[in-house]
Amino acid sequence: MSRATRVEIKGAMYHVMTRGVARMPVFLDDTDRTDFLDRVGGLVGCGDIVIHAFCLMPNHYHLLCETPHARLSMLLRHINGDYARVFNNRRRRVGHLWQGRYKAILVEEGPYMLECSRYIHLNPNRSRMTRPAERYRWSSYRNYIGAGPACVPWVATEKTMEAFNGDRGLYREWIESGKGEKAISPFERAAAGLVLGSQALVDRVKGILAGRPITSGEPSLMCLSSACDRPLPELIETRVREIFTEETPRRRRTLRYYALRKYSSLGVSQTARRCGCSPAAISLAVRRLDEEAARNRNLKAGLDR
Repeated sequence: MSRATRVEIKGAMYHVMTRGVARMPVFLDDTDRTDFLDRVGGLVGCGDIVIHAFCLMPNHYHLLCETPHARLSMLLRHINGDYARVFNNRRRRVGHLWQGRYKAILVEEGPYMLECSRYIHLNPNRSRMTRPAERYRWSSYRNYIGAGPACVPWVATEKTMEAFNGDRGLYREWIESGKGEKAISPFERAAAGLVLGSQALVDRVKGILAGRPITSGEPSLMCLSSACDRPLPELIETRVREIFTEETPRRRRTLRYYALRKYSSLGVSQTARRCGCSPAAISLAVRRLDEEAARNRNLKAGLDR
């Protein structure tokens, strides 16, 4: 059985997500939510973790957190394990509550961290649980914009707000600007499912993992070298627009499908979700353009560029 690769770095930033088994609800009432946040807040108070953003959804939760002592796995075992025991006891339930191990990616501070913050705070809006997002009580959004009482006092907003000069209005405008965009999970964009950041951070992680034995049971570690050597999807999309300026919008769309699938670390399904089309459309674009490039020198030259 495959397992997630864990990268523990002192002072690192992580985007963490844990989902209920079979997507079942894990927060049924406010007592559940308060109990979970009390456990997180206890670790914040001890200096074991710094929370920059969070959101509790009915069947999963998100944390954007910093680990001063490189003990993320231990902390998540404590939070998830203790919460699951209390949840089961309250409802006379037996069995697993969480769907496997938690998911976590390393996140670089700056634009990548801001992207995760926006993704987390727009979760209730995207799920149509509440609009606007600040009406949802069980996230850290109110800590940032001050619209109504925040449900916890321990969210660290300073590092994120530096990008907006401490202006809550600017942060709110930036969050709201993401409503019209197609949401792409940071977990899908992370190189090898491990790192969301620049090539420098990717190279650092590669160096940390260089001596770790690679087994077939750890697929993300197996693909780290090849995936991390590939450019980010945003760069590929920019290059398609720059190189194929004279093509029609429809043709550029097909070229985008092809380039993302061939040159990024995204799989077929991930590329399809990013482009808002079916996996079959991605596979068809790759096959047809490969055949055309074999006959068309100009197309081949453009793709080589």
